[in-house]
Amino acid sequence: MKKKRLPRVAGWLGLLCISCLSYPLHAAEKPNIVFIMADDLGPGWVDFDDSNPKLNTPNLERLAKSGMVFTKAYAAATVCSPTRAACITGMSPAQVGLTTHIPGKAGNERKAPKGGPRDAETLDQLPLDMPSYARELKKLGYATGFIGKWHLAGEGSVSTKDGIVDSRYHPEHFGFDINIGGCAYGQPKSWFDPFKNGTIENRKKGEYLTDRLGDEAVAFIRAHKDEPFHLSLWPYQVHTPIKAPKELVTKNGGNKYAAMVESLDAAVGKVIDALEATGTRENTLLVFYSDNGGWKPTEWLHDKKGSLLEGGIRVPMAVSWPGVVKAGTSCGTPVTSMDFFPTFVHAAGGSTEGISRLEGVDLKPLFQGAESLGRDALYWHYPHNRPDVEYFMGSAVLMKDWKLYEGYGTIPDALFNLKNDPMERHNVLSANPEIAENLRRHLHQWRKQVEAKMPPPVQPQAQGS
Repeated sequence: MKKKRLPRVAGWLGLLCISCLSYPLHAAEKPNIVFIMADDLGPGWVDFDDSNPKLNTPNLERLAKSGMVFTKAYAAATVCSPTRAACITGMSPAQVGLTTHIPGKAGNERKAPKGGPRDAETLDQLPLDMPSYARELKKLGYATGFIGKWHLAGEGSVSTKDGIVDSRYHPEHFGFDINIGGCAYGQPKSWFDPFKNGTIENRKKGEYLTDRLGDEAVAFIRAHKDEPFHLSLWPYQVHTPIKAPKELVTKNGGNKYAAMVESLDAAVGKVIDALEATGTRENTLLVFYSDNGGWKPTEWLHDKKGSLLEGGIRVPMAVSWPGVVKAGTSCGTPVTSMDFFPTFVHAAGGSTEGISRLEGVDLKPLFQGAESLGRDALYWHYPHNRPDVEYFMGSAVLMKDWKLYEGYGTIPDALFNLKNDPMERHNVLSANPEIAENLRRHLHQWRKQVEAKMPPPVQPQAQGS
């Protein structure tokens, strides 16, 4: 893929300048970086403050209380693959060219609504020439490990015996020293050993996948405790099929979903315990996040995974970094998937000056109490059909309290004020034409800058057909 440089226009200039910050550090001072990203977990299914007795998540609560909870964390996309690409590259899915989940069945495209457009063109793997935070961290002397779901390596994984479609696009080719679990699968073929995953060696028949991935994370931390390390632990939890160990299901009153959430929490606990046991906890930047809104809807947000409403793109997020992030704090500044790239690289003492295509912003000012990042807006682009949710095909822009949704004629455009209407029930587009026009101008300018691909024009039907 030909590399491209983005124009330096208003709004983006400040963003890029912030992204060029670096923090020179001696090797002994370099923080370890652990990035845990859940799958399909909405913010209403994480108990950061012990307020939901239905959820057994003491380790996530422990993580949150030791650092900062982000109340307006967003995913870069409404579904998994594009968000994962955005995290790795620091670029929006629209700029990467990978804007929807890579299908498990080759050529599987959702049908367009009657009179509506078909899906836009999208990639089925993450191109090797894209930036990668793991590559940058390796340059800075980090041991790097990937454990869990990748879903950026080709379509058609359901038809394989082991989830491997094209191993050239596996994590080890993006700067990770080890890869355990990362292949083309978007969901496990089996939650229990044997896993039928070509990147995981079977160990104990009947072992639960999330338990195994947690153990592998512990082993990685122990193996690299004496050098700077980065671990991306991206469990398949809580993606379908909804299955969990019988004892956890029983403990949760027969609720398999709650049992899966508890299993995820246990894996987080293994990581925290390993950091403490190895003496690396005090020098570790630890992030918990999710790749999109919940497959199971959140009660206080409208819609779910696949939607451009808040229920499809808002995610849980907590960050712990002793000595940098004050314990027991929260942040209401909107942040997104692309921000992890510059945050990790700068925390490690590196620079992103030579990476011209980054769209993310370093989050360290927020960690230290800043109230903003100098960013004008957040953008989304999902030119695909997914009619199981209300607001699917379209683009969106969030600027302060205002959010504009543009539906490409498939769904009527909408304007929401999230402060007055957090559930996005009231479309106030007609009552605020100037605000809508300003947001639309920014959205169109951004789509042009990143060369976003649009759905093909709808072909008029011949008379008599």
